Amino acid sequence: MEKIVEQVSLDREWVELIKRAKHLGMTPEEIRQFLQQSESIHNA
Repeated sequence: MEKIVEQVSLDREWVELIKRAKHLGMTPEEIRQFLQQSESIHNA
């Protein structure tokens, strides 16, 4: 049961982050690029 609660919380955080990015005027493509760059940095 705990995993389900954690997953819902994580999804809500992602939704909030996407909303904030859109509010700042970022396009979906810019958000994708940002996430891909961040992933590359963390995997290096």
